[in-house]
Amino acid sequence: MFQLSRFQKNTLLIFILLASIAYAPLYYSIKNVVKKESIPITLETPETVVFFSLGEFDSKREMSDPRTIQLLLQTTHFQFQNTTDAVYLGKHSELSPSKQSRSEIILSGTFQWEEKGIKFTPKLRYVESKSTTTGNPIFVKYEERGKLILEVQSSLTHLVDETIRLNRLIKRNPQWVFVSEEEILSESEFVKLSEYDFNASSESRKTVLVSLNLKTNFTEWLKVKDRLEKQTEDNLKEIWKEVGSNAKLSKFLRFQIAKNISHFYFDKAEYSKSIEYATFAKREKESSKQVFHSDYADILSLIGKCLVLDGKKEESIFYLTSAKKIYETLGLLTDPDGIQNSYFYGLVLFDVSQLELSAYELSFIQGKLSDVYQTIYLDYNLAQTLYRLGRYDATITLLKEQRTKIFEVSIPNFDIALQSLLLYGAAQYNVGNWSIAKSVWESILHAKSTYAIEEKPYYRFALFNLSILSRERNHIEESEEYYKQYVKLSPYGQIEPIPTTVNFEIGKPIYPYTWNLTNNGLFSELEEKTIRSYTGRYLFQSQDEEIRARTYENRLEDTNLILDDLLNPNAYLSKSMLVLRKSLFGDLKLHERGNQVVFLDIGPALNHPEYPGVTSQAVAKHFPKMEVVLWELPGEVELFLKKVKPELKEKLYSFSNIRILSADGVGDFQTEYNDPKHWILRNRSIPNLKQKTVIIRAANSIDIYEPYTKILPHFQNLGKELKENPVLYFFNRSILLKPKGKEKFILIGNQSIRGFHHNFQSLDRNGEPPYSILPFSISEEVIP
Repeated sequence: MFQLSRFQKNTLLIFILLASIAYAPLYYSIKNVVKKESIPITLETPETVVFFSLGEFDSKREMSDPRTIQLLLQTTHFQFQNTTDAVYLGKHSELSPSKQSRSEIILSGTFQWEEKGIKFTPKLRYVESKSTTTGNPIFVKYEERGKLILEVQSSLTHLVDETIRLNRLIKRNPQWVFVSEEEILSESEFVKLSEYDFNASSESRKTVLVSLNLKTNFTEWLKVKDRLEKQTEDNLKEIWKEVGSNAKLSKFLRFQIAKNISHFYFDKAEYSKSIEYATFAKREKESSKQVFHSDYADILSLIGKCLVLDGKKEESIFYLTSAKKIYETLGLLTDPDGIQNSYFYGLVLFDVSQLELSAYELSFIQGKLSDVYQTIYLDYNLAQTLYRLGRYDATITLLKEQRTKIFEVSIPNFDIALQSLLLYGAAQYNVGNWSIAKSVWESILHAKSTYAIEEKPYYRFALFNLSILSRERNHIEESEEYYKQYVKLSPYGQIEPIPTTVNFEIGKPIYPYTWNLTNNGLFSELEEKTIRSYTGRYLFQSQDEEIRARTYENRLEDTNLILDDLLNPNAYLSKSMLVLRKSLFGDLKLHERGNQVVFLDIGPALNHPEYPGVTSQAVAKHFPKMEVVLWELPGEVELFLKKVKPELKEKLYSFSNIRILSADGVGDFQTEYNDPKHWILRNRSIPNLKQKTVIIRAANSIDIYEPYTKILPHFQNLGKELKENPVLYFFNRSILLKPKGKEKFILIGNQSIRGFHHNFQSLDRNGEPPYSILPFSISEEVIP
């Protein structure tokens, strides 16, 4: 037998004594740990909860009641929104594609109207396998149809619970919220409520609810929804005062009201008020135990966006990060709200100098924005990040792709396009293409002859950058001159000293909701100001007949010069003019001497006693194959026919390519142009515009007599009616292009001042060239 030493015996004895003393606490400690570990985990994860949506309810046989079906669909949808321990995504047909694909189960059902009552068969469809399970049907007598709301929901929820149980899914059973006993409707109440037409007018819906005089959570929600349609501050305050803080109302109802009011203030850029109501909505979701839901993420994201736009970017990080984590866990990062949150989060990371993370976030959402304008801004913001990371080639590539999108929607004169050019020039300089950078920035400066660009930040930044570039090229005097202009145009507090190293001004990222597209994107701010500067300067009826018809020879010769350059195959043209020629005429051989071109001269002074339509005659003479239409007001045409000398009329008629159209220049194009009664020379055919290039000129006519409120629809109408034609429009001194297949006009250049003095005659150009073309507005390729 093994012999123990005295020391070993004493040690063993001590351990036995300690074990006997500690046994009971040790036993219970282990028992508690085992018990604690055996408790089900309450943390909601995508693997443990059901993601479901509500499909359509249909009916068998011809006999059915669509309003009853619609009511039960709406009430079921309402009740499901209170579900916890599951994620109810909403009505499947109304969900975004990402939410539709996230839904694991779609609940639906079929109604059958029978002799004594209504039968409903619940259905459950697995999205992934596309298989359908049918539950036990329920039957409700007609006289008890008020119970249908509860019975339909119960049958659907029972089907979900049984599916989880029978298939042994590792899913938690959803915690359903049912209609209470007090809210079960009588037959008459149900029939009356089914008269509520969700697509009817607000007044009609209100009449039904008033006559019903019910106070259930569902009917209260219907009343609030109707009232929320009136989006005024006073109305929303009144709603909040009455029902928003009413503890007796459901948490869902209070959440929806607070969320709606928060969005109202967000749209008004009153961010502190928006945060106040969003915070209330957030608390309602938390107390309802619905934090594992896109609604909760949306509210967190809204608070984060408010903080960002209110200048509290560091505070916003917590909310944007939390929202991002929920979207990610829910599998909804590519949902529109999830994408928007990532967009803000990426820009905030840029502002706190986390450039790599910012580039990652912004790259993730590339190609996922549905709106092309947002995509253009995203490209710019990502290019800003890449530039600051020193990835200049990637910046150039991205901005070239952005230019393609800019021309797809015809916005080369919008701020974002010009701001992007500034960045493009800086990137080109950093890869060694200083001449391209110089050319790009100079083109921004030259644009001041076309529109009032000098107040724009990117204009003075171009001066600043050219100052640095000139210094680096050892052109010190030129550098100093550029810097003086920069200082002159810059607000005192924003003047930057010239850095000792090459550090260009390239602007900053632009957050969503901070840009504005005027006129639904028709004209940029610069274009609109230019067009407005001409319009409504004179009242047509208040001026003498002589002044209205004022004109003189060679007054608009610059028009002929630019058209001659475009149509002359031997003319030496800039790259910009070559691009314009191709856009307007394609194969130049088909357009020799104006062939296949229709020139519409609006307000050509046809009533002038000595030179009737003299500028139109000059066009007809210069381009004998061009069809020239003198588009004049009926009153002026009548004066021409009555008062102008016969020999002057005959001289005008001698041009076989001239037509006279008696019509309103800003009227509907199709109505005015296609009516044979409007054409004066009946022995001459109406010019067919199909597959023709159209040139339009309005010089001291509708451009100065009509207000902008008429000129804007005029451009819209022309763009729509002449969509398939390439159009060049000489509107006062401005030159606008509408490419073939587009509806939008782009301001591409201007003519000299010659001939545009309304109250006196002058052929002086005051040192200006006959015309100038903006290189960046004519081609998606940046022309050096």
